[in-house]
Amino acid sequence: MLDKNMIERYRREFPIVKSSIYLDHAGVAPVPLRVKSEVEGFLSRASEKAILDYDSWMARVEEVRAASAALIGSDNGEIAFIKNTSHGISLVAGGLDWKEGDNVVVTDKEFPANVYPWLDLRRKGVEVRVAPFIGGGISIKDIEELMDSRTRVLSISSVQSVNGFRIDLKSLGELCNNRGVLLFVDAIQSLGAVPMDVKDFGVDFLAADGHKWLLSTEGTGIFYCRKELVADLHPGLIGWMSVENETDFENIEYNLKSEAGRFEEGSYNVMGIHALGASLDMISEIGVGEIFERILGLGELIIVEADKRGFEIKSPRDTIQRGGIVSFAGDFEPSTIRDKLMKSNIVINQRGGALRLAPHFYNTEDEILKFFSELDKIT
Repeated sequence: MLDKNMIERYRREFPIVKSSIYLDHAGVAPVPLRVKSEVEGFLSRASEKAILDYDSWMARVEEVRAASAALIGSDNGEIAFIKNTSHGISLVAGGLDWKEGDNVVVTDKEFPANVYPWLDLRRKGVEVRVAPFIGGGISIKDIEELMDSRTRVLSISSVQSVNGFRIDLKSLGELCNNRGVLLFVDAIQSLGAVPMDVKDFGVDFLAADGHKWLLSTEGTGIFYCRKELVADLHPGLIGWMSVENETDFENIEYNLKSEAGRFEEGSYNVMGIHALGASLDMISEIGVGEIFERILGLGELIIVEADKRGFEIKSPRDTIQRGGIVSFAGDFEPSTIRDKLMKSNIVINQRGGALRLAPHFYNTEDEILKFFSELDKIT
């Protein structure tokens, strides 16, 4: 369990706490000092040594691949580095061999990144079916009722960005397995904050980038493809790194890699991957389970304080169905409140007609109480 001394020690990694109360990790998170140091160190090495340091760059890339695999319970060869979550979703939407009359199931209120790649398939005669978002959540029964013999993929966020609803991925994976449907998980609102085990949950594909709960920079993420499905997913982009023996430049042989590396078509964002590695190291040394317990506790405090003021809780109260986001509404305009709080260096966001708070493990109870104190002054 994260005690006060440990939290205080890790707070030193986040200089932003000296000037702001930052409660928007569901948006763009501040990066810890170790990530900053990693990027600065990489730039120094790139400036001073360039290609002379290339082997060590690549060795670190593979270490980060292994750390990414460990984070989600996969094999190293099932991980590819991508530029963002949209990239990963598009790899699957564009890479499967779709037939006219096939369908894909998504859910209402998904972030657009998990909608537009599937809607684009309508030009191939693929139907997009939408499970309703009712009462702040999604029913697995409603999802199942949309499935039939032509359903190829269910694509869903592990945690919904609008209010933090967390789906039961294990039950969903069992449903998809029983119905012969591939399960794609948009994990950007859970990785780094909520434990993930793709094998136990029956996940076929997963994508997430690093700038939210993973506490890294924008522009670098991970894509998971179950190894049995790699050959069934044709890369949407092809480059020199897509093939076996990619450094044999004099001999052109079009043999796609048999692992997820086939989806890494060209040179890596090495600096971004190194930055991600630094944040993964910190998350690993703390433990995602410990982080999740801490985040849920802060969420409980937000709910208690919101209840005291008669606000309407939009997020699940049951921790079994809640991720790191807590949202609530009241007799106020959320965007106006957000902007006023920003002027007081309190960073939150608004979604779905409600204020959205997303604390991470290093936030404190005092920060939550100060947020509500400031909210009282402006509502």
